[in-house]
Amino acid sequence: MVGQRERTPAVGGVAVTVLVAALPWAWFALRDAGPAADVVAIAMPLLAAAVVAVAAVAALVPGSRVRRLRAALFGLSALLVAVVAVVGPWVPAPTGAVAGRGVSVLGGNVDYQDTPTPAMIDLGADVVVAAELAPDTEDDLGEEYPHTAVGGPAQSPLGVFSRYPVRVLEDAGPELPGLRVLVEGPDGPFVLYALHIPRPWFGSSAEDYEVSVSEHYALAAAVAGRVRTETLPVVLVGDLNSTDRGRDYRALTGEVGLSDAVLEGWGGPTSVGKWLPLLGRIDHLLVSPAWCGDDGRRVELPGSSHRGVTATVGPCA
Repeated sequence: MVGQRERTPAVGGVAVTVLVAALPWAWFALRDAGPAADVVAIAMPLLAAAVVAVAAVAALVPGSRVRRLRAALFGLSALLVAVVAVVGPWVPAPTGAVAGRGVSVLGGNVDYQDTPTPAMIDLGADVVVAAELAPDTEDDLGEEYPHTAVGGPAQSPLGVFSRYPVRVLEDAGPELPGLRVLVEGPDGPFVLYALHIPRPWFGSSAEDYEVSVSEHYALAAAVAGRVRTETLPVVLVGDLNSTDRGRDYRALTGEVGLSDAVLEGWGGPTSVGKWLPLLGRIDHLLVSPAWCGDDGRRVELPGSSHRGVTATVGPCA
C-alpha cells in the first residue's frame, strides 16, 4: 500500500505534464468556435511569439524543475502548433491540369496606385481583377483589354478587364462586396466573383472600409451561399482579407468546395505592407470543384502592399 501511495503522485504529475504539452493542440478543435477564434487565427504569428517568449522565460527562471519542464514543453508545443497552423495552408495542393487553353486570371489590390499596372499588363492575363482601382489604372488597363466592367463598393472600386466578353450580373450590395460577372470564356461561360471584402477590425468603419470580425465572417458566408447556388462554373478572385487559416476561408473551400488555384506551388503571405508580421495570405483565386488551375502563384505588384495571385483556370483534364 505504501508503494501504491508513492507512485500515485508521480503518475498524476506525468499526466499533468502531458496535458500541458497537448493543450496548444486544442486550437484545431476550437478554431471554428466563433469571432474570438477568428481573432486568434488572424493574429496567430504574433500571439504565438508572445506565448513562446513567456514560456521561455518561465522555463529559464530558477525554481521547480517540474515547472520549468512544463513551461518548456508548453512553449515548444505552442511553437509547433503555430508553424502547422500558419504554414500548413501553404503546402502545395495542385488541383490538376486544365483541359485545353484555359483562361489566365490575375487578381490584385493595387492600393489606388498606378505603379503596379505595367507589371500586371506584362503578365498578359486574359482576365484581370483590380481592387482599390485608381483612375489611371482603369485607363491603362482599359486600353489593353477590349472588355471592361467597373463597379464594386463605393469605398473600394473594382475593375474587371478581359479579353473575352463580360456582362455584369450583379453589382455590390449589402451581402456582395464586389462584382458578379458573366465571362464568355473559350471553354464556355463562367461566373466571376471579383471581390474585396472589408478588413476585419475592432468595429465597423465605412470610411476606412472596415467591419467587425463577426461581420467579416458573415460577408464571407454570404458569398459562399451565393456560390453554392450557381449553376455555371465559378471563379472567385480578389482581396478577401481572409487569412487561409481562418474559418471564412474554410467557408469557401471546405464548405462550398472551391479549390485554391494558387497552390500549385508553395503559398505564402500576400499582405506585404505593414501587416506582413501577421503572415496573411488574404488574396485568393478559387475555382469550382470541376475546374482546375495551372501555373498558380503569387506575383509582385510594385507599389502595392499586396502580392497578386494568378493561375490559368478551366475545366479539369
